[in-house]
Amino acid sequence: MQVNVSSTTKNESTCFQRFRQRYTKRQKILIATISSVVIIIVCVAAILTPVLILTSKKSSDSSASTTIFTTDKLPFNGSLIDYRIMPYVGNGHIATVIFSDFIYMNGLYNGENGTSHRARIPSTLNWQFKIKPSTSSYSLDVKSGTFIEKLEDNQVRIERRIFASQEYTELLLNYIVITRLASHGQTIVVPVDANEQMTSVDFDFEIVSRDDNHVFVSGKTRQVENAQYQRDVLPLFMYYTPLPVDGLQLAADESTHTYIFVTSLDTQQMRAKVSFDYATNERQPDKLWSTHASLWNNIWSNGSIEIRGDDELQRQVNSAFYYILSSLPALSTQSEHKQFYGLSPGSLSRGGLLGEDYGGHSFWDTETWMYPSVLLFYPTLAKEILSYRIALRDSAADNARLFGYVGWRFPWESARTGVDVTPECCPEVRLYQMHITGDIAFAARQYVAATGDQNWLTTEMGGDLIYETARFWASRAIYNDSRQQYEILTVLPPDEDAQPFKNNSVFTNAVASFSIELANSVSCITQKVVPQTWIDIARNLYFPFDDVAQIHLEYEGFNPKNASIKQADVVLLGFPLMWPMTEQVRRNDLLTYEKLTRPDGPAMTWSMHAIGFIELKDFVEAEKLFRRSYETYVRQPFNVWTEARSGVGAVNFITGAGGFLQAVLFGYGGIRLTMNELDITPPPRLPNSSNALIFHGIKYYGAIFDLTIENSMYYLNVRALDSNNGRSLIYRHNQQNGTLKRNDILSFPVDTRLIIQPTTSLCP
Repeated sequence: MQVNVSSTTKNESTCFQRFRQRYTKRQKILIATISSVVIIIVCVAAILTPVLILTSKKSSDSSASTTIFTTDKLPFNGSLIDYRIMPYVGNGHIATVIFSDFIYMNGLYNGENGTSHRARIPSTLNWQFKIKPSTSSYSLDVKSGTFIEKLEDNQVRIERRIFASQEYTELLLNYIVITRLASHGQTIVVPVDANEQMTSVDFDFEIVSRDDNHVFVSGKTRQVENAQYQRDVLPLFMYYTPLPVDGLQLAADESTHTYIFVTSLDTQQMRAKVSFDYATNERQPDKLWSTHASLWNNIWSNGSIEIRGDDELQRQVNSAFYYILSSLPALSTQSEHKQFYGLSPGSLSRGGLLGEDYGGHSFWDTETWMYPSVLLFYPTLAKEILSYRIALRDSAADNARLFGYVGWRFPWESARTGVDVTPECCPEVRLYQMHITGDIAFAARQYVAATGDQNWLTTEMGGDLIYETARFWASRAIYNDSRQQYEILTVLPPDEDAQPFKNNSVFTNAVASFSIELANSVSCITQKVVPQTWIDIARNLYFPFDDVAQIHLEYEGFNPKNASIKQADVVLLGFPLMWPMTEQVRRNDLLTYEKLTRPDGPAMTWSMHAIGFIELKDFVEAEKLFRRSYETYVRQPFNVWTEARSGVGAVNFITGAGGFLQAVLFGYGGIRLTMNELDITPPPRLPNSSNALIFHGIKYYGAIFDLTIENSMYYLNVRALDSNNGRSLIYRHNQQNGTLKRNDILSFPVDTRLIIQPTTSLCP
């Protein structure tokens, strides 16, 4: 079966001539003169470098080796491919681990309450070529969001590209080019190991129609997540190109043959069909891939981190960003906008089995670990993340009422409906781990701080999110007459070893305080007046503290002399919360809780410790912890993140990837975001063996910056300013200040502070 085919014949060949460039005597004199002038200019520039440079500073592109992850052998676990450390392709709507048996879709879950998990859609891409190749290679190209398989025997060369389209997000595509190596005159058939299984424990399927060019399958999940919030099971419509039973053919007179196998999936039939028809009938196969690759290129152009002088670290950064971005909505697409249903620790590509990869549920990981790096480069995607919580507000309000409180209390584990889908194994976290409501409010705070987006506050229910989470915390606090302070009791802190519950978790109290203060800060815009009693709570919460050791105690009664903890908790006060404390307390917290943290704890913990020691200028300790945050958690050959150092744990663990990126951006980048300003103080040390960091496309109040950090100097290039928001941006550095203008480049010594802020605050 030939499906959407393009071919070339054997007489198509190209000859190339090489010419040696020759110079005349006059040209050589001209070149020498120009070279002398250039040398003089460079020397003058080096001597008279101004603090404000009105020229551009260019950076070289990353080499292909830092964006392509290649192996000649796939990872195996015994006799089977080890899908745990295989890469995935995704576009925020659909995703699949390469060659695995399932595809997953944003928001598509099956199972009741604590048994809810991502619904397993049978894969149409999990087939193999049945040849014995003399050479083979398998590559993940993160620059184009494509997995590439290359096989070769004595007759043919096969190149297969698998990708989740950015152009039409309903599409998963198999783009295959077969090239003849044997002589012409005989048809070559490449057999395939087709394993077409249209069954799943999560769906009732019906094959509606089928012919040589398409298969149309209609299905429904088998269980609703919660009958109160989900009236009916969820539909699924799938169109796909059937594999030819006799294999892929190369006709006797063909030199190459191109096949495109299309899978289109959506919860609306028309959307699935329109995208399928477009890919099979209206678009040339090479254009499907080139457009997709171009859109991925636009993603990287929109925001990225460049590491100069350390290719291995650059590879880590590129792969970490790729795995997070592949689970987020497309930045630019022809598809209709769809409600986003959250980032799970195991990405969109996993979560079909209870007890593995967290069932595709969303936790505090989303807002605390993955969100911050997304926000500064892709604020529109950060808003998509927040939109998930807002969309499920009804269940959050009911969840608060269920426990006798008001406002919105978000669940520890969330999926389709917003009810708590924590499995029955873990009632403690479902009942007591409520800091997630504060984590979400803090993410909203950072979004407002980065964008000043008043429209989000007033018309997209951002103001409601902020007010109702604050209202929950105000109802949750009680006054202790003996202490004359407010307390928040019976909670489980981020350290999940502190079960079943504790009183006055310092982290929980801090995010609660920030939540109430945020509601007050934006009240002039939201017109939601914050009662004085709430403000009193925010400013008079009890924080357990050891006056002798000068450390924050994780919770009331915590004894650091005989304790161990699972993961970062108290150290999060220093960052990302930036809770006020002395440098000595910050150091004591870091030193104390580093020793208490279990060595088998999850990946993201060590990135926060690294950021802390960079703040304190202990760069030896910082680099040790920075390397610890990724080196033992990233698995070759495709840089797939795992949750655990020993064994594997959850895989495609983008929580760890998010923590690692924060260490680069906020640790070695020295960036801090507060409600009033963007603060940049790059430390006098670059990570590992790098000689420069470049943050391309930082977004702040509609402006776009490139931040270049070198060993002794750093540069801020103003690429664009937003002329529509009515706010200019000003900067301050020591005694110097001014208004930012497009194409300005500010240049300062490292370890000095640059402050950027809008001319008027949100609520003057």
